[in-house]
Amino acid sequence: MSLVLGADARKTVGAKQTLKAMKRNETVQLYIAKDAEKVVVAPLWQCASVMGIPVDTTYSMVELGKACRIKVKAAAVGVLK
Repeated sequence: MSLVLGADARKTVGAKQTLKAMKRNETVQLYIAKDAEKVVVAPLWQCASVMGIPVDTTYSMVELGKACRIKVKAAAVGVLK
């Protein structure tokens, strides 16, 4: 099973950009890679729990990168409103 995010889907890629979008209340779904370093994604977990954003940890960093059509791994992806 692989994640498919459409080319026209509004999203943020990476832990820092996704956290910024979450703090601006623009994120409706959060994907955190199951193999991401805990130190990197800890602020995302904390913010998601406070703001009530659903989190999916099914996918790896490689799978998230491919779903976003980028050539590198991604620790986190946020789907925007």
